Amino acid sequence: MTKKYKLNIFQSLNAIKHFDWDACNNSSNLFTSYNFLKLIEDSNSLSERTGWYPYYFCWSKNNKILACVAAYKKLNSQGEFVFDHSWANVYQRLGLNYYPKLVIASPFTPITGKRILVKDENDVELKNNIINDLKRFCLENDFSGIHINFIDENEKKFFLKNNFIVRYGEQFHFKNNNYKNFEDFLNDLSYKKRKAIKRERASVIKMGIKVKVLTGDEIDKSILAELYNLYILTINKKWSYDYLTKDFFLNLKSYLNRNLVIIIAVEKSSIISVALNFISNNTLYGRYWGTKKELPFLHFEVCYYKAVETAIKLKLDKVEAGAQGPHKIKRGYIPRLTYSAHILFNEELHKIFSKYNKLEQKNIIDDINVIKEQYSPFKTTS
Repeated sequence: MTKKYKLNIFQSLNAIKHFDWDACNNSSNLFTSYNFLKLIEDSNSLSERTGWYPYYFCWSKNNKILACVAAYKKLNSQGEFVFDHSWANVYQRLGLNYYPKLVIASPFTPITGKRILVKDENDVELKNNIINDLKRFCLENDFSGIHINFIDENEKKFFLKNNFIVRYGEQFHFKNNNYKNFEDFLNDLSYKKRKAIKRERASVIKMGIKVKVLTGDEIDKSILAELYNLYILTINKKWSYDYLTKDFFLNLKSYLNRNLVIIIAVEKSSIISVALNFISNNTLYGRYWGTKKELPFLHFEVCYYKAVETAIKLKLDKVEAGAQGPHKIKRGYIPRLTYSAHILFNEELHKIFSKYNKLEQKNIIDDINVIKEQYSPFKTTS
């Protein structure tokens, strides 16, 4: 007998119990957790201003929630870190509407994880039911397609079976090969790279800069306020966009205290740089940074070297220091594939983009192979 699942769609997490959501987030990924998503919502970071409109899908049976999906109506492609502007341009040239589209992601966060949260991962019927319900919702509301960003590698086959295009991306991660300390990590590098890193770190010390790692009670409102100020400073320097509000930063400790790691650079008792990091699933994630002074190598020390040092000390598996950044290679961060799944309801364009995607995949794989073979900082490829 076919199972029957009830679908409820909410536009606020307040309509869902904390326990019910996190029971479906069984991988304990911070960035799909109730607290993280609620902080983004409660801080008013999801709004007309940013172009993210939430829809929280919940599937239940016998009044028990069995699956959840955090999805967002998008009227632009900003803050996603999976770039589809070329697809949007094709739609525009053909006189078609690419927006609105449905994005299933952790907002403003280029971090891999399961996006369809199911209590029982082996319940294939429910997963298929979810995909069908999402498609139906989009078609009824004139969405051009579904875009599921930074999916787990193990989910690729499922999405391919459901006729999604799986796009590849590239990020640079540090892998902790059971290093005893930072010096042990350096010993894995080629002589030139090891020497360069030692010189860069020594340069920061010579300038009288002290770099500290803060957790728990060491983080107070003044630190969080400084983090926000430097976030805005960086946004303005790069002509970027401040998706996250001041309330997001000021309430980080209230919502995410156990996962919070902040690295600061201090000069003469004054904070000059701050980097926001999170710990989740045995990984240190670098998210935002800002500085009052553009000093040589300070960015590398605060965001990369101190992050590696912290991960080794805490025996974490790896460091993910955000999207993009080939400059991370010589600092011990090696390219890794990321994945996203997409389906477009214009069948002809879906087929065309699917063909182009094969070439894109090949180019990304070739790029990663060239980096590992010719530019790896390690004595042997990591």
